[in-house]
Formats: sequence, C-alpha cells, structure tokens
Amino acid sequence: MAELPKAVAEKVGELKRELEELEREAREDIPAEMASAQSVGPVRENADMYLVAGRAHYLQGRILSLRQRLKSLLSMNPAAIPRDRAGYGSVLTLKDVDTGETRTVRLASPEEATGSDVCSLLSPMGKALRNHKAGDEVEVFTPGGMHVYSVESLQTLFDQEDG
Repeated sequence: MAELPKAVAEKVGELKRELEELEREAREDIPAEMASAQSVGPVRENADMYLVAGRAHYLQGRILSLRQRLKSLLSMNPAAIPRDRAGYGSVLTLKDVDTGETRTVRLASPEEATGSDVCSLLSPMGKALRNHKAGDEVEVFTPGGMHVYSVESLQTLFDQEDG
C-alpha cells in the first residue's frame, strides 16, 4: 500500500492525539469524578452526577466517531485520490461567472467542513466540484439557486506535499 499524502497523515496524527486524550479522560477522570459526585448524596438528586454522566456519554460518542474516522483515513487508497482533478483535500480557486467574485475552497470530509472555506465532499458544492480540473466551468445547485463557477486553479493533496 502506498504512503498516505502528507495532509492525510497529519490529520491521522491529529485525530490519534485527540482520541488518546479523550480515552484517558474516560478511563481516569470520569471514574474519579463519578466517585466524587456519588459521595455528595443520592444519585436521584445529584446534579454533579448528571453532569459527569453527560460528559461520559459525550466522550463515548466522540471516541466512537474518532475511531471510525481514523479507520476510514487509514484504509484510504492513495492511488484512488485524484492527482489531476478535484478530490479529497483539493484546494480550488473559484470565480463566480456572474459576479466575478473569487473564493478558495478546500474539499474535505463532512466532519472537517467547519468554515466557509472548507467544503464537504457530500455537500451540493462538493459533489459538483469533484473530478473537475482547472479551466472547467461547474454548475452548482444550492438551496439559494444555481451558481456557475470557473475553476481558476486546482491544488491536489499531492501538489501540497511539495509546498
């Protein structure tokens, strides 16, 4: 299996660090906090216990999500990531054909799409941009209507390793 692109390997490292920290909290901090909350009084009337239980529940869900995301990234086939057209991790400079406005977006997984410059591959824009090259015109159907963008430039994960 080929080596993962640098950006993907960095994301794997970031997720592993977060997972380790959350697992440590679930293994060490939560049991100590529960013991402390139980010493306050009956569970039924114990607000501290509810807070700790809520945090434990959150940690369980986040740990499961991180494990699934890591499994997905580690099973990624680098040969399947496009080198010449938009795909996971690509950074595109887009020009709105109607308004002339330019914007830059990075294609990412849904959980990474947290800002206006990061676009989920599963969103209408992400689906429309996938597999396009610099110079292509792309029609994007969004809840706000149809937009036509010209792909001014494209940088793939493999291009980013050089820079």
